[in-house]
Amino acid sequence: MRNSYVSLNNHYYSVPKEYIGDTVELLYDGDTVEIYHKFRHITTHRRDDTPFTYSEKPSHKLPGVLHECRIRMDDIYRKAREIDPVVEEYIKLVAVAKKYPVQAVRSSDGILSLVERFGHDRVVLSCRIAIEFGMFGYNELESIPANRENEKYHVQMEGPAPELTPKHRNLRGKDYFNSKNINENDK
Repeated sequence: MRNSYVSLNNHYYSVPKEYIGDTVELLYDGDTVEIYHKFRHITTHRRDDTPFTYSEKPSHKLPGVLHECRIRMDDIYRKAREIDPVVEEYIKLVAVAKKYPVQAVRSSDGILSLVERFGHDRVVLSCRIAIEFGMFGYNELESIPANRENEKYHVQMEGPAPELTPKHRNLRGKDYFNSKNINENDK
């Protein structure tokens, strides 16, 4: 279930559900976007040039979409709270930053998945950094531990600092290349 949209300059405008899959025409000026189907006017929106955002009319929504997103976000908030209250706070800020509820759900699901990839402590630290710098979204958060940015910023934390490098049997350590483990012929 989803809304049906048309795009103008990477901004999305809703159309009534009866027109899903049909070709529509856009007429627009600096203030309005008018949408036509077979020369018949079907809706008008105020023009908005904010890229990758949505202009919607309540009458264009398919049944249950908002309700399903709200239920899903409640579940996401619960899971985030179980990880750490900072993660829940960050996901709530992401949900506010996203204009479209489905975007908020997708970003939030991705953020929760980062715990498996980077570990609990690194994700919590990354959320704190992202909040501090006003970076709200999956890609923004994922870039912090992926680029090891969380090691560059000092963030006050209660208790001991987290282990930023995961333990793994293939990690050689800082002294490996200065030891006799390097074969003289390989130099």
